[in-house]
Amino acid sequence: MQIKENIKVKFSELLLSGNQIKQGNEHGQIRGNNHEQECKAWLASAQNIVHLIINNKDNPYRLWVDKICKEEHGYGINNAVGEVCGILQNLLSDIDSGLLSSIENKTQAFVFDNFLDHAKSYWRNNMHKEAGVISGVVFEDSIRSICRNENIEEKDIKLDALINSLVKNETISPVKAKRARVGAAVRTKATHAQWEEFDINDVKTTIDFTEELIENLLDK
Repeated sequence: MQIKENIKVKFSELLLSGNQIKQGNEHGQIRGNNHEQECKAWLASAQNIVHLIINNKDNPYRLWVDKICKEEHGYGINNAVGEVCGILQNLLSDIDSGLLSSIENKTQAFVFDNFLDHAKSYWRNNMHKEAGVISGVVFEDSIRSICRNENIEEKDIKLDALINSLVKNETISPVKAKRARVGAAVRTKATHAQWEEFDINDVKTTIDFTEELIENLLDK
């Protein structure tokens, strides 16, 4: 996962300021009211950046930071800052090594697989409308997730344009792009309730290709 420069700068600022304000008095506690307010503001900022980077609410980094920030620390709130500093330092190391990207991708792939299981169930029962809606949504989400991993801007960009971008940077081949466009068509037609403009075979192509995308480009 590539972190934008402003996020990297914010990480550096938080670690620098956190290592300063975690220092307490001779008893290891806050040095006064101003120090307490600094610690509270710092914890809120640290929690915010963790939430911005990690979407998965069950990720251990996010769980631990949320737990620490939610507790009442009293005069020892500076020690909470020290704990979160340690977590941020390890999180930054994992991000730089690409580990966090792998965790996030696997979590997302698991969710997508669950949705596709429902789509396959409808497909087996020849319910092309229901199967088309679900498989089309998962297809689009998969394409957009892959684009984000490849640093391709995807917000408000149409699926066909994203597919072209993935071909251009050689993430998918021109042959696979043809199958991808079937998925894009199913997504569009199902969204607009144009049921007669795609059939059960188009849905099967969408399901199969989406599973291939997840296995090869997300679940790794």
